[in-house]
Amino acid sequence: MAHSESFIEVRGSKIQLLKGGSGAPLLYLHGAGGEVTWLKFFELLSRRFTVYVPAHPGFARSEGLERIDNIHDLVFHYTELMDELGLDAPHVMGLSLGGWLAAELAVHQTRRLSRLVLIDAVGLRVEEAPPMPDIFTVMPPGMRRLIFFDPESETARAMIPDQARGEQLEFVLRAREATARLGWNPYLYDPRLRERLHRIIAPTLIIWGDSDRVAPREHADAYHRGIQGSRLMTIERCGHAPPFEKPDETARLVTDFLGK
Repeated sequence: MAHSESFIEVRGSKIQLLKGGSGAPLLYLHGAGGEVTWLKFFELLSRRFTVYVPAHPGFARSEGLERIDNIHDLVFHYTELMDELGLDAPHVMGLSLGGWLAAELAVHQTRRLSRLVLIDAVGLRVEEAPPMPDIFTVMPPGMRRLIFFDPESETARAMIPDQARGEQLEFVLRAREATARLGWNPYLYDPRLRERLHRIIAPTLIIWGDSDRVAPREHADAYHRGIQGSRLMTIERCGHAPPFEKPDETARLVTDFLGK
């Protein structure tokens, strides 16, 4: 289905937005890589839903990073963005950093979400898990090994090339700066989030790649235990980014859950 790219203004900052499809609204919150491009995953979902893919402030072509110091500032930003778009109770889905953001949004704005989907979400301090790798020091070949089950696949090399150039390099650098602002210290988690997960009342689906080398399975289990009534589904032979690596299976799980 056709999709559009536009810019909306949120508190004086221009925010890049992709939108496509028809049906119930589905807001996608991207990860640290800033995947603001119309992926096959979005195309599949757009057959059933109106899919909104904004770029967080400071990522891709969005402005406004100077107003964002932590994940809670980003929650306020998205509350205002939903107001601007007229989204009263959308489905909200997030990947990795975006999953952390989606969980925080569901904790603080309990009645603004219809359903919640967390995909390989960071954001929790999980003492029983191995430490997460330092994504800020890894070069592209190593990053592919962290993110993908098969780091040499065509998809992996397209998403994370050995040498980014031009606009792609600019977006990589912007994404790293913005991610560091949100998750440098403490490293990619909110010390209070785990104890607040009980506040989430939206029906929740947790999707996890069974070979995630960034956020190990213990993180999925912590979200599952903390969110009452949540469902946890794993995808085999998949790393940290199921929407990229297994778009058909991930879209099917999301569609089946949101369609109920």
